[in-house]
Amino acid sequence: MNLGDNVINWTMQTDMTPRESFLAACNQQAVPEIPVWLMRQAGRYMPEYQAIRSKVSFLELCKSPELCCEVTMQPIDILGLDVGIIFSDILLPPEAMGMNLEFTDKGPQLGAPIRDLAAVEALVDFDPVEKTPWPAEAIRLTRPAIGDHRALIGFGGAPFTLASYMVEGKGSRNYENLKKLMFGEPETFHLLMDRITDNLGAYLRVQAEAGADALQIFDSWGGSLSSRDYATFVQPRMKRLIASLKDLGVPIISYVNGCGHLLEFMADSGADVVAIDWRIDAADAIKIVAGRCAIQGNMDPCALLASPEAAARETRKTLQEFAGHKGFIFNLGSGVLKWTPVASAKAVVDTVRAWQG
Repeated sequence: MNLGDNVINWTMQTDMTPRESFLAACNQQAVPEIPVWLMRQAGRYMPEYQAIRSKVSFLELCKSPELCCEVTMQPIDILGLDVGIIFSDILLPPEAMGMNLEFTDKGPQLGAPIRDLAAVEALVDFDPVEKTPWPAEAIRLTRPAIGDHRALIGFGGAPFTLASYMVEGKGSRNYENLKKLMFGEPETFHLLMDRITDNLGAYLRVQAEAGADALQIFDSWGGSLSSRDYATFVQPRMKRLIASLKDLGVPIISYVNGCGHLLEFMADSGADVVAIDWRIDAADAIKIVAGRCAIQGNMDPCALLASPEAAARETRKTLQEFAGHKGFIFNLGSGVLKWTPVASAKAVVDTVRAWQG
């Protein structure tokens, strides 16, 4: 599939394929049915995924395009989703930049953490074709498996989230070392963000060139910053990253967890779609975005931990809140949680399918 295949004739029609509806919604076009997919839709809550993970480590899975294709297709086949997102992990680029990456029972570990200018300067700029070929190759394998009637998303972590892991060396609640570097040595922090941004642009580009219909940038930790600090340290890189991908002709989706106070920046970043979490009301999001981009979201993933009936009820509430809004993609406000019953995830998808609002 070449990039020209991503160009759709946007004349409104009632017989759009799910792929066409998803791409039309990304472009704020009217669609006959609301597109639906779920962040972290492939993973630990599915027995089929657990069966594969029992045989390989998480990193081995991420570096096996064949297994990534299989895992990507599991929720498509089981839940009947419109959109697939290629299975991978956001921390492959830091490893390619020279950091040691391990996944333990305590989560990802990156060593040695980046704490000073010398460590930033020692990072390696990488060719994604040579150093991180797995996501693109998985996309090439998944493209014929998912078919031309369904959309496929590639993704990467946002510069700030990758920086947080690279400086902390692991997940963090307060980001003490990251913010110490950011406030204490801002020039060093700016350089780190620039290095990550440049490498991430190339990393995402090859995924689109491999056949991804859209690209999502995940900023899991961006909401930990104040509006002022986000404007200073993050927004310039997000704008530059998104601008560097515009020539690809694929929609760019920007997700920030805890984004309520940052939505104005997200809408002004050049992204085609902003993915919002459950903490911001639909009416407020629609007002802030003001037609600058489409909206994706924003059901609380904890609602799926209840019964399928409760999950369906909460799904209908979200659909009602966005009823009549052109340019809406149904999703969760964060990823599917580990203990989510598959029946609840299926109830969400089926409810969106049946929605006539």
